[in-house]
Amino acid sequence: MEKIVVDKNFDWPTINKIPIYECHETLEKVIDTDKLKQKSVYFLAGIKGTIEYCMVRKSVIEKLTMASQLLPSHLGLLVLDGWRSRETQQALQDKMQAEIAAKYNGLSADEQRRLLQQFVAPAPVEEHQVSPHLTGGSVDVTLFDMVSGQTLFLGTEFDEVSEISYTAALEKAPEQNMPATLYRRLLYQAMTQAGFSSLPTEWWHYDYGNSLWAFYKSKAAIYGAIDRAKF
Repeated sequence: MEKIVVDKNFDWPTINKIPIYECHETLEKVIDTDKLKQKSVYFLAGIKGTIEYCMVRKSVIEKLTMASQLLPSHLGLLVLDGWRSRETQQALQDKMQAEIAAKYNGLSADEQRRLLQQFVAPAPVEEHQVSPHLTGGSVDVTLFDMVSGQTLFLGTEFDEVSEISYTAALEKAPEQNMPATLYRRLLYQAMTQAGFSSLPTEWWHYDYGNSLWAFYKSKAAIYGAIDRAKF
């Protein structure tokens, strides 16, 4: 099984300048199948502005289906989050900022801000600003066991603010972190082979069609913001 390759670091100012040629593809609900399931974790956690199911662009669902089929027969793909409202993005930013302030209180305010931006995109304030999940092109995913239905452990909890959450972090000592290392590799290979880009700081986050994807694929973005009033 090939190791995960560390991709280039991202920076939001550059990403926000990438042109978007909106294709007007619709948002659709992720429907459960044997190999592909969804669980809206932020809705279940009561985060402000969330919806009770995961929605993504039509092509993203097609690529998620493809990725699920690329996994070994005993593993399935679980979608934890897709499209997010501006309200939800702001609520998550506030929540994570408070967690970082409590957990990393030895860091300066600037260091805490930089750490925050590694794990949550800046909440869009102006109408023209676009965060990845607001486009319906970002997904947070993990693996589940087909027999038991249980979610697998990939080295950290979902949304854990830690360097161990970096997508390639376990490659530093792969044998000491089995089977999580293998699970991350399987997830990474299935998702990237299906056409997604990987976020280096979050093993669970993948993109297609939006500015973050365009940054890593050296392409133009085709997904812009979708606000609640549009669906």
